[in-house]
This record gives sequence, structure tokens and C-alpha cells, in this order.
Amino acid sequence: MKAKRRNDYRRIYEINQKWLDTYYNYRMCHYKNFDYKVLDLIQKKNKPGKAKYKKSYSDCIIMADTETSKCKKNEYEAVKKPKRGDVLQVIPVVNYVVAWTISIRAFDRNIVTLYGHKPSEFVTCLNNILAHMPGEVTYIYFHNLAYDWTFLKRFLIKEYGEPESQLNVKSHYPLFISWPSFTLRDSLLLAQRGLERWANDLNVEHKKASGKWDYDKIRNQNGEEFTQDELEYIEHDTLAGVECIQKTLDNLGKNISSIPLTATGIPRNEARKRGKQNAAHDNYFIPGTPEYEVHLILEAVYHGGFTHANRHYIGEVFRACELDSPLRCYDFKSSYPYQLLTGKYPVGGWQRTNDYSMQYILEHAEDYGFIFKLSLYGLRLKPGMPMPAIQLSKCLKTANAIADNGRILEADYIEFYTTSEDLKIIAYQYDFDAEKCSNVYFSRLDYLPKWFTDYVFECFINKEGTDKEVNPVAYSMSKSTVNSLYGMCAQKPVKEEIEEDYTTGEYFVDENKQGFTYMKGKYEEWKDKKANVLLYSTGVWCTALAQHALFDLGRCCKHWIYSDTDSIYGYGWDVDKVAHYNEVVKKKIKDRGYSGVINAKGKESWLGVAEIDDHKEHMQEFVTLGSKRYAYRDDDGVLKITVAGVPKKGAKCLNDDIEKFKPGMIFDGNTTGKKLHSYIIAEDIYTDENGNECADSIDLNPCDYLLDQTELFTEEDFNALFEDEIITQEVYAYDD
Repeated sequence: MKAKRRNDYRRIYEINQKWLDTYYNYRMCHYKNFDYKVLDLIQKKNKPGKAKYKKSYSDCIIMADTETSKCKKNEYEAVKKPKRGDVLQVIPVVNYVVAWTISIRAFDRNIVTLYGHKPSEFVTCLNNILAHMPGEVTYIYFHNLAYDWTFLKRFLIKEYGEPESQLNVKSHYPLFISWPSFTLRDSLLLAQRGLERWANDLNVEHKKASGKWDYDKIRNQNGEEFTQDELEYIEHDTLAGVECIQKTLDNLGKNISSIPLTATGIPRNEARKRGKQNAAHDNYFIPGTPEYEVHLILEAVYHGGFTHANRHYIGEVFRACELDSPLRCYDFKSSYPYQLLTGKYPVGGWQRTNDYSMQYILEHAEDYGFIFKLSLYGLRLKPGMPMPAIQLSKCLKTANAIADNGRILEADYIEFYTTSEDLKIIAYQYDFDAEKCSNVYFSRLDYLPKWFTDYVFECFINKEGTDKEVNPVAYSMSKSTVNSLYGMCAQKPVKEEIEEDYTTGEYFVDENKQGFTYMKGKYEEWKDKKANVLLYSTGVWCTALAQHALFDLGRCCKHWIYSDTDSIYGYGWDVDKVAHYNEVVKKKIKDRGYSGVINAKGKESWLGVAEIDDHKEHMQEFVTLGSKRYAYRDDDGVLKITVAGVPKKGAKCLNDDIEKFKPGMIFDGNTTGKKLHSYIIAEDIYTDENGNECADSIDLNPCDYLLDQTELFTEEDFNALFEDEIITQEVYAYDD
């Protein structure tokens, strides 16, 4: 019966496709001038699965977008700012939709792009489309749904009522919003990049028409004619979107219903499929999943990548011409995938044990993984340690702690949860008067299942073996998959449910859907899901292993200036030590039954090796002011920056002078493109004096960024701190 349905669907599909090829040409037109009967050719498909999920869907790709205008030019007011004195700050103004487009693609071809001016017209057009959609549900994408949803929300709710479901990844950021007959989806988290770059990476037919829309122009919804450039701009925004989704579907072998919501979902679905074939849920997941109380400790010990600047070098400009060795950056090749392939992880479940000493845990850390609360008395960093590992933010309690950009240098007392893997670095870096390990749990360490490591290695082969120039789609998809392998392992199994108040525009967590008891119930539900094949502890251990590898590489550098997760900037590199490190990496890979792969350029490529980053073998200059704040001039003499919250093009603000990268430097928002979001919530839909339909809106304005630096401590600062009373910081974590 299923085979017959598939054959019938394919036969009708080919008939309709042939009719379109013969009698119909793609067009862009005003929504009132389109014959919606063309959409009757679109077919419906049934979604396989359990009965309650078997909702048929319309087999087409739809992307929508809006363009907005300010009601008037922004004015400014003077406000006092710390470190800057009186500055002019923009006064937000109401914005409203002045153009929207909806592109529809089916039968492997673009069908139509419809456009209009008013948000109420968008709803009318959507009704016309849905009236001809055959499926019980139709999927509609927005690239950055969060923005468009704000402007369209009240108009959609007025027509269709409040959504029946909405998933928010954080405040003001919905991933999808559903009504009974259609679902809005965000394609930004699937693409993990802006639309312009996505379209270029996938080399679709219609690229984003950048520069053809004047965002500073004050417009109205009065039906004024768009110029040809403006029409091309709004058309390409959604045409590029449907073409990108089509290529993504084709590459993944998915349909519009089964495509993952996010980039991380791509490898997760494949891992689930392979895990199911290997009975991973019963043989790996169930035995290794702890009770909720222990899981909370795993969340407490989890940390991200190590990002830090050497406190001795803050603000110092290094110039290669003044150094006795090259200034360069070494970068790990697929650092986290390498650790997944070769590292040992907790696999046997967690058991409570005695309160052991640090020495005992370290002696058994190669065979067992430990998680525990570590208390240290009279802590101080050993001499010659430029990169302290202990994070102040992870501490449950501190007494007279002295920190270097969030990393502990000294303390009378600290306590925090950690792992045996991180303990190796702590014991190497710090001296202390006394220590105590309490609330100790342990788990047997072993390699990850071969069905999973085979998949990791296969993803790496696909990425390295794909020529970006020859097959940009496959390369882009494989690169995204490799980058997402770790992410799917490190996601918390249960999170607070963020909801939206459709009247006030506020995002909140229902007080009845939080707290230990409620979250434990959700965790138990998650444990019972048959689709689960990977353990959260894998992500926890992967970051710890990667951090350990970073410190191993750091010992090869005499002057370690800066590091960011999987890279180290410095000079005085011992290239023989780096070569030895890489040989150890290769041996570990071989011992696991894997090897190097031949990349698209015909060279051998290995996971996990330390390589000199592109254009950073002979950097000309480098300076850092702290974590995520540095500038460098690469091998080609191009000055570049990395500053959290500032786009890369902010380097233009330096006027090619690295000396300007110092505290007090202002990155001008007009140059960087950095925008300040101001949310304006209306009481209801209203029409302004110019006839514009208005409701909730976002006002985007250039936002300046004031560069600061890591706080530096003088000897007087140190002495003064110890004269203060004990400061205690309480942070929640489960403890007996």
C-alpha cells in the first residue's frame, strides 16, 4: 500500500511538473495580481510516525520577509555614561512594515514571489495561499524570525488567534511558532549564518541584492511604487531563502517536514539513526544516564572553551620585527571532533563514593572520571603560570579571591564543582595550604562507541575531501555538520521553558514550570525517550579534554600571549615540541583504528593536529586587551580585530594603526554596522497620521562600542583586598 501511494504521488508530481515546465513561468507580482489556482498543483504528503504526529503537510518551500521604515528620523538626548561622560544617545522611534515578500518553490523550481506593503495585506495574502495548500500544515520560513515576528505578531494573532505552540531558544528569539494550519520557522539557526553568506556558500541562483535598498529613507505604506532595484532587493531576500533550503534538503535527503530545525539537529538525527541500529539507547544511554541530582553536578562542572589573555602582556603591542622569533598562531584542526574520536569518556553510570583526596583522584583519573566539589584553602598560582584555569564565575564560595579577567590568581578560600580531567590542570598550576574533595561521584572511562566515532570520522572525511570551489553546497553542509558534532553532545537535556506574553511583549518563565521538582520531572521524561543515544557527560568531558590539550600545546610556546578555545597566539615557539605533539595526536588516531585523510588539495589532513592558522604564520603585529579583545596584522599586512559584540569590519575604525587599539577606543556604529535593538510595544494595532498600520516594532540604530581592557592589579590593590572582610558568593548547585 505504501509503495502504491509513493508511485501515485510520483506520477502526479511528474505530471504537474511537466505542466509547469510547459505552460508556466516564474514571476514576481503584487499579491492582488496572482492567480492562486496555480498553487492547486502543489501536493500533500503524509508525515510518517506515531498517529498523533501524522499530520499531512504541503510539499513546497515558502520563505517570507519584511522590510520596515522608521516613522521619522531619530533624535538624540545627552546622557551620562561611565568612563565617557556626557554622550548623545538615540531616542527610539516607532517602525512599521513598508514591504513584504513571500516566495514559493515547488517541483524543484521557483513558482512565484508575491509582495505588498501593509502587514494586514500580508495576512490577506497568507490566507489566499493557505486556501490552496493541500496539507493540514504548511511551513513558512523567515531568516531571523525574531525580527519579523515582532512586526507581524499582532496582525497574525488578530486573524488566527494566539499560537497553539511556540518554542523560544531565549528571550525575543522564537525558533518556531505554530497555528493549526501553518507553522512559522526560523532558518537562521539552521543556516548558522546570515542570508547573504548562506546564499554565497551554497551558490544559489539568486544572491542577496545587497545595497539596493536604502534603509535610511522614510517610507509609508501608501502603495508608492518601488524602483527596480528595490523590487530586486525584496525579491532576492526570499528567493535566495527558498533556494538555500532546497539545496539543504537535497543534500540531506530530507523533506520540508523532516528537515532539522537547527544545524545541530543535522548530526543529531543521523546519530540517532545509527545509534538505533546499534541498540545504543538500551546498551549505552540507559546504563550511563545519571539521576537528576547527579546530572545537576554535571551541569555545574561544564565549562566552555578556554579564552584568556596573558595578564603580563595586556595592552602591549608586539611587532615581529622587534622579536627574536616569529609571531604566529597555532590552531587545532577540528579540536572537539578529535577529542570525541580519541578521548575516554564516562560510560558506566555514576556512583557515589567516599570523599577522596586530590592525590587519590589523580592517581585513578586515567581509568575513572570523577565529578566532585573541590575546596581549596590558601590558594595561589605558581610562578610562571601565565594562564590561570580556575573560573571565578564557577565558584560557589570565595574568600578574598583575586581574579585576573575572571580567572583566580589567589584566594584565602574557594569551592567549586569540577572534574578529574580539569583537576590535572589545577594541580599543575596552583599551590594551596589544604584541600578537600566532597560529594564525589565516579564513572568508568572508556572510548565512545565505535558506531559514533565512525560517524565523527566520516564527517571529517566528507569535509576535508570536498572541494569548496567545485561543490560549495556539499562543502558548506559538511563543514556545518563537523562544527555541530560537539554541540549536539553538550546541549542540556532539559531547560527552562521561556514563554511570551502576547499582550505585553515580555518573555518569562512560568513559576509553575520551574524549580527542582518540576525540572526533575521533565528530566525523567527525557530519560524515557527512545530516541536518546548520547550522554550529556560526553559534552562535559569533551570541553575538559580540549582544554587540557590547549594547555599541552601552550607548553610549546615560550611567550603565550593569548588563547581562544582551540588556538594560541604567541612567539618563541618550540617547533620540535609542536611536531612531537602532533605525532602523539596522530598515534592516538591510529590506535583508534583511523588515519589521516587526503583533503581536496591532495594533502594529508589529520584531526586534532596543531597547524599554523591561515595568514598567521608570520603576523606582523599583535595586541590584546583581554578575553575576546585583540587585534593583529596578518602575513599580508591586513589589520584585523576580534572584539566580542563588534563586527569584523570594525577594524576600519583603527585607520590601519594598531596603536589605536587601546582602552577608550570607540568603534563607531555607523562604520561597524553594530545595531542597538530597542523594542517598542504598542497597546494594540493602530493607524498613524500617514495611514500606516502600526503595532509592536523594533528600532535599529547604530551602536558605538567603547573598548576597555582586563582590570590589572597593582601590589597596593593586592594588599588592600586582603584588608577587606571575607566576600562570599553563593551559586546554586546540587549538594547534600
